[in-house]
Amino acid sequence: MAGENQNLKVSLTALVFVIIYGSGFVGGRYGLPYVEPFYYLAIRFGATAVILFALIVCLRVGWPRSGYVHLILSGILLQGVFSAGVFYALYLGMTPAVSALIIALQPILVWLMVSVVTPRKVRLLPVLALIGGVVGVAITVYRGLESSSGLTPTNIAFGFLGLVGLSTGQFYYQMKNPGAHLLINGFVQSGSSAIVMLVGALIFERGVIRWTPELLLSELWMSVGVSIGALSLLFVLMRSESADRVASYFYGVPIAAGLIAWPVLGQRPTASEIIGFAVIVISIIVFNRSSRPPRAKHAPAVPVDNSVSATDRP
Repeated sequence: MAGENQNLKVSLTALVFVIIYGSGFVGGRYGLPYVEPFYYLAIRFGATAVILFALIVCLRVGWPRSGYVHLILSGILLQGVFSAGVFYALYLGMTPAVSALIIALQPILVWLMVSVVTPRKVRLLPVLALIGGVVGVAITVYRGLESSSGLTPTNIAFGFLGLVGLSTGQFYYQMKNPGAHLLINGFVQSGSSAIVMLVGALIFERGVIRWTPELLLSELWMSVGVSIGALSLLFVLMRSESADRVASYFYGVPIAAGLIAWPVLGQRPTASEIIGFAVIVISIIVFNRSSRPPRAKHAPAVPVDNSVSATDRP
């Protein structure tokens, strides 16, 4: 019963995470018309860091003695590089659904990383499923170049940059396992990412910001809802689940992003996106089922010879 309750708790946590995280692709696109991506992210991560620091002080959370380097590096990858790639892809015209679809390849990339550093027998069916996932994304990307998805080689490159940042950041975090308090975790990672984003903004952007209600609402949701809410849930999952399993939850992100973008931004999925998504879903199902470790077989029960008394049995 305790195991079932724990599994239910993890499943609910993953579901809420997927919904909030998927909304981040829409929330970012909602505010990007009024600010450049690096400045947007510098404001977002800076606000997140300030809020978390206030909570740390109010709750008197103890600061760890070590592990800050791992937190900073994983944070820059997991939040900074990932967000910069995704937000520039959105800024350059990619729809949230397609951006989330590219990020949905993250489980495949993490699986490959885990396979490299851990002894694992490679089987044919999971490999074919991985190839199927790549084919699905290729269909979406290639056909989308001629569709209303606004895909270009440049925003596709930024989308895959975000994928690499998220995958390597999650894998590095779980491999090093800093073990800091969730608030410390978020503060260090958001603060370091804010600094990197600000440097990028000062170097590459003009600093044009229009403080509209849409931008403020977008920044508020991304700072509190996504950077604090969704990422805290992600850290909880990363501490209780394996890297492969945590990565698998990202399969639901494109669905959440697409469903939220439809009413909020009026972006109806195109035929090529639906076809590509269907190919990926089938590949994911095959991959999940075929990559599960085989269940241990129970040894057959040895019949008891009742003709011998218990005291005389060896």
